[in-house]
Amino acid sequence: MAIGRDAQGPVMVNPSFHITVGDDGPAEPPARLRLVPPEVPDFTGREGELDRLEGAARANLAGSGALVVVISGQPGIGKTSVAMRVAHEVEGEFPDGVLYADLRGVDPEPAAPEEIAGRLLHALGVPEEDLPGDPRLRLDLFRQRTGTQALLLVLDNAANEQQIRPLLPAGPGTTVLVTSRNRLAGLEPVAHRLDLAVFPRRTSFEFLEKISGSPLTDTEARAALEVAEHCGDLPLALRIAAHRVQSAPAVRMADLAAELRNEHERLDALEVGDLAVRKAFNLSFRKLGKAGRNTFSKLAHVPATDFGPGICAALTGGSEAQSRRSLRKLAEASLVEPSAVVGRYRMHDLLKEFAREKAAKRSAAESAADVRRMTLWLQHSALRAQNHIVGVFEVQVPGGAGAELGSAEAAHSWLEHELANAVAALPVSEALGRPEETAMLALSLSPLCQTVGRWDEWALVCAVGLRCATAADHFPIRLAFLTESANLARFRRDFTTALAHAREAHDASARLRQPAMTAGVKTLLGCLLMDVGRKKEALPLLRESLELAERFKIKHELGKALYNLGTIHRDSGELETALGYFERDLELCRELQDEAGAAETMNTIALTHTDMGNAKKAEGLHREALEIFSRLRNPHKISMVLNDLAVTLVGQKRWEESLRLHLLDAELCRRSGNVSNELMAHGNAAVVLYRMERHEEAAERAEFTWKGFLEIGDRQRYARSLTTHIPILLHAGIDTERLALVEEALEILAEFDEGRAVAETHLALAQEYGEWSRWEEALTHAARALTDDGKILPPSTRALACVVAIEAAVGLGRTETARTYEGILKAMGGEPPDLAAPPAHL
Repeated sequence: MAIGRDAQGPVMVNPSFHITVGDDGPAEPPARLRLVPPEVPDFTGREGELDRLEGAARANLAGSGALVVVISGQPGIGKTSVAMRVAHEVEGEFPDGVLYADLRGVDPEPAAPEEIAGRLLHALGVPEEDLPGDPRLRLDLFRQRTGTQALLLVLDNAANEQQIRPLLPAGPGTTVLVTSRNRLAGLEPVAHRLDLAVFPRRTSFEFLEKISGSPLTDTEARAALEVAEHCGDLPLALRIAAHRVQSAPAVRMADLAAELRNEHERLDALEVGDLAVRKAFNLSFRKLGKAGRNTFSKLAHVPATDFGPGICAALTGGSEAQSRRSLRKLAEASLVEPSAVVGRYRMHDLLKEFAREKAAKRSAAESAADVRRMTLWLQHSALRAQNHIVGVFEVQVPGGAGAELGSAEAAHSWLEHELANAVAALPVSEALGRPEETAMLALSLSPLCQTVGRWDEWALVCAVGLRCATAADHFPIRLAFLTESANLARFRRDFTTALAHAREAHDASARLRQPAMTAGVKTLLGCLLMDVGRKKEALPLLRESLELAERFKIKHELGKALYNLGTIHRDSGELETALGYFERDLELCRELQDEAGAAETMNTIALTHTDMGNAKKAEGLHREALEIFSRLRNPHKISMVLNDLAVTLVGQKRWEESLRLHLLDAELCRRSGNVSNELMAHGNAAVVLYRMERHEEAAERAEFTWKGFLEIGDRQRYARSLTTHIPILLHAGIDTERLALVEEALEILAEFDEGRAVAETHLALAQEYGEWSRWEEALTHAARALTDDGKILPPSTRALACVVAIEAAVGLGRTETARTYEGILKAMGGEPPDLAAPPAHL
């Protein structure tokens, strides 16, 4: 779709105008001029842009002045094609005709304004001998002749504002269409600016199909979509690709797609006849000054797609102020384009490959130096961001290179915009053969990825960091990445992988003899053993970690040990003891300014208060934790707190609020790709729907949940979802098949040493049997829930189990048994709770 200078040379130029002068004096201009090249026959897409421009041109016919429209965009985007299409659609409505001029803006010497004015005056009927020789007089005459006419004037391929300004007519109803690779930001007044973007993928496919001349189906259709992707949906590249297939019958679209897969040979493949993407790009590149060409070629080293002046300055070795100016000039030349974030830019894939070709002409040593400056800038910036965001370790913030990050908000902004570049820079750095430097960059990124919940990036950071630390034989960094890899696998609930990394780290930590690292590894391994239900093995490890942290005053490891010991006591029903551990940990987190750790601990304290029946206090702590994680922008932790807050609200019978939070949690998890937590949110929503007596919806969502856990292989949560949904599963009656599922779940929970979950399951079964007056089964399950007087259960749940046991015993006429459970209830010192209390959440 690109013609004229949107390719690499003129396909159409101005026609020559021969004016015959007779004896009767100067020839009169024709009644109506129509001097515009033909439009492109295979024009495709741009419907919205055309409607906008044609509408503006027609509306201006009744105006008192000229309408100026600038159509800009990168090389090969189809600017001239759009201008020609508009001109042909509206040219019949301009009473004084249509004029066209190619300004040769990308030539080494663009056409001078007075040259263009002379040619246009000649077309308007001014004999050549009457054209003033003085450039200013010639331009004056042009403005005089066009000042009263309603013309459509196409000024194609403009170089800059200075070339255009003298050629703008003022005639009422006149429309001027200006095309340029330069955005002509200084030109005014401009009524409309249209910066063309690449095609949508569907339009690219239609364009390929139209030019190739036959319908594309099946294999060829899939290949065409791949070709469009490799062309970056750039119209010129698509045109060349289609012509290659059309002009060589032996070449299929699938063959071309295979050829284009090699990005380093892509520009070679995108040539046909005198059309070439590389030549089109080169016309713009050679118009840059030396500094612009230098900046453009060095941007080839940007690892990701989006970049700002900071990383640009690191690559060029200049200041950020200089880089801002350079990037603005490259954007004005349409060699980079503004991204969605103000002040940041991106580069079309084919232009980036063109930049790589230019960069390859520099020495390997110079390119390596550029990349090292960039990776050092990223590493130092990440350490500065750590200082504001993580706040646990004493990070030595380097001077010199690195982004200026004066606040937590600035650090979060840097992380949001540059983490993709920093992570993508790891394999680039690794390729330079300096594994220790690469490992250090990874080490600066890992805590940030964990804190803000960027798991995919964290996975790459851990993999590269571990590999490079091993290659560099840097034992402490390798140990650090073993623990980081274990943590990541734990968050993803891949406990087999997590335990393997943690055991290797635990065995290796003895070599290092660093108390902080040893304590941390013991805590990690203890946590993982708790996760898989091996609490007896976990407890001594956590106690050893606590002793090391206290002896050597390692505060951040002390906090972790306290938190996890509290978790073990909470799971065992020892709530007051657990609360003591949690509150000590919270105090340490606040002392260390560890916001993420404080929020995690607050949320767990809130759950403990919920267990103890202090719902209002729990709600306040949940909301405070939610505010912190929202500020830290960690979607996985936000999900965790939303879930736990919703559970607390269920205990207050605030069904609508709880359901809204669970559904919000499900959507958040879907967007962040956290499948397991998304299923858990749906499962907990099912519990709330059941309490709201929306039984059919509850059943559908519950089945979706436990089948989903089964599909992804999360056996622990599969079991928890089944037992949590017992009232839903057995709503229509005690079904043998459904009971078998619950028995399977009980076996899995026992395998994971989920004592409290097992007790809660027996209580739920007791309640269901009681609903059907099957007192024997109800009493049996209530008794199992109250093993060891039910001390593993929270007080309110234990009281409910006592009430169910009493009811069942009375139903069976077993007075003594009823009195036994009355005694347990009285010893608790509380009134029996509501018999309709909701079942536990996942």
